[in-house]
Amino acid sequence: MKVIRRKNRMRLTEAARGITPCDLAIDNIQLVNVITGEIYPAGVDILDGVIARVRMNGEEGNAVEHYDGQGNYLVPGFIDCHMHVESTMMIPENFGKAAVLWGTTTAATDPHEIANVMGLEGVSFMLESAKKSPLRIYTLAPSCVPAVPSVESAGAYFDSYEIMRMLEEESVIGVAEIMDYLGVINNDPRMVGIIDEGEAANGFLQGHAPGVSGSDLCAYLCGGPVSDHEVREAEELKEKLRMGMHVNIKSSSLSDTVTEFIKGVKDIPIRDYVSLCTDDVHAADLLTTGHINHIVNVCVEGGIDPMEAIRFGTINAARELRLEDCGAIAPGYVADLQIVRDLKFKERPVDVFVAGKKAVPLTNDSSYSPKNTVNIPQIKSSDSFYIQSNENEEHLVFSAARANMRPNQPLVYEKFPIENWHVVIPDLDKYQFISIVNRYGSGGITTLVCSDFNLKRGCIASTISHDSHNMTIAFRDQQDAYVAAKELERIGGGMCYVEDGEVKYSLPLPYGGLMSDLEAEKLAPRIKKMEDWVQYACGDSMLLAIAILALPVRPGIIITDKGVVRGETLKFVETRRAV
Repeated sequence: MKVIRRKNRMRLTEAARGITPCDLAIDNIQLVNVITGEIYPAGVDILDGVIARVRMNGEEGNAVEHYDGQGNYLVPGFIDCHMHVESTMMIPENFGKAAVLWGTTTAATDPHEIANVMGLEGVSFMLESAKKSPLRIYTLAPSCVPAVPSVESAGAYFDSYEIMRMLEEESVIGVAEIMDYLGVINNDPRMVGIIDEGEAANGFLQGHAPGVSGSDLCAYLCGGPVSDHEVREAEELKEKLRMGMHVNIKSSSLSDTVTEFIKGVKDIPIRDYVSLCTDDVHAADLLTTGHINHIVNVCVEGGIDPMEAIRFGTINAARELRLEDCGAIAPGYVADLQIVRDLKFKERPVDVFVAGKKAVPLTNDSSYSPKNTVNIPQIKSSDSFYIQSNENEEHLVFSAARANMRPNQPLVYEKFPIENWHVVIPDLDKYQFISIVNRYGSGGITTLVCSDFNLKRGCIASTISHDSHNMTIAFRDQQDAYVAAKELERIGGGMCYVEDGEVKYSLPLPYGGLMSDLEAEKLAPRIKKMEDWVQYACGDSMLLAIAILALPVRPGIIITDKGVVRGETLKFVETRRAV
């Protein structure tokens, strides 16, 4: 598809010939040509948001306005192939204000976080807010709401009908990460119908297939999806590229695959199917570290040629998303540009242009009033968080953090002391509790003993919990868990830290329990303060570690509001057994 779909070709041809003055001429720059891999002195003339002419050999531009590039590099604007705006904890318009300052001019977003909470109403809000962003935001229709309906509950349910409705919107260009890979491989009717709607609209079909290989990978690709941002091993990356899959290398606030990517790609001669994405980056990291520029920088520092790293974040990404006139500096291409002093991309660009206009943050005039999406009638008292048992039972011990991503992880059961028919943990430094609380009114709750969340004190609670965004609570004391749940209910969702029955800090995210309407400069210090409390409680400042404990579309043992699931098979496992 074309980014600018109705170009005035007659005006552009006249502007290219110098007959019609352009709107803007960018002079005195070193043009980074991602098509040929060259860098050379040039000038660029822009009309109606489109590059009409690239000037060589000191030719003069004919334009109403001239911009002196002062010998700096002119680089195409960066493209993020896959991200969740909700993970920035900002609404789309404010995400755009922060990301464009780092040279990102286009983002392909998946609003499945808010969709899991609020359904089509939430997606509509994201689409409207995106229109106020200074960068170009495309949306992909969330394919997995919930991610796996049989094993978790969410606030909405999408089938092919909802996908069809969303694909009718002009800014919706395809189907977002098709993460129910077992459903695709096994021809689940729901997933087949969703993919059919994407193909009928000639949309991009984005994939999500961690660890899938061999015949299953072939089946997944035949099923429709064309990309994957969940590659974690070098050999997996090689296999997926060899199979014709687009691979998105990511660096997010949750995980970083750049190091493994560099290992896997070093022996691959042609890398046109490699692009970049951020997936989940919260506002504090976005403000300080950056966006796609950060991944380009890490690639360069890891030994990737700068030109190739730039290609990953520009023309490769555009080709993956099928944006025909984006990602390069050439006649007929949309004028998404950044002017930078060097090709390390550690600093912010001197200037950024989106469709030929200097990126200027727009006024935040959101008229949307958030409604409280936290509904937890089952939480009556601290008793709601006890594990009931008798003396003749062993209980499943849940492995948290990164440990539960191991495929075929063995189940571990242990016997614990029982008081008043409740499980008691004698050594709270060794074991704590994890609860997943349904927050959509169904009354579901699952509580397990946890072995490695390493909670040294207090209680951490969050309504950011991919992808259903039920409430996740890590705690040592049941009263703390109760206070935390009621605090999240009071503030309409977000995160909080509770100790000795007292709320020490809370981060309100009232837009679906996921986002604030604060801009990055105001929100980042509050995120940092929450991060400090997490560091205090766990000795680890990874703020969103708690957010992935309930994600069922990955290998390992996963806890949901319905029970405990083995991710490889999506089958429930017993949480207790008789001895």
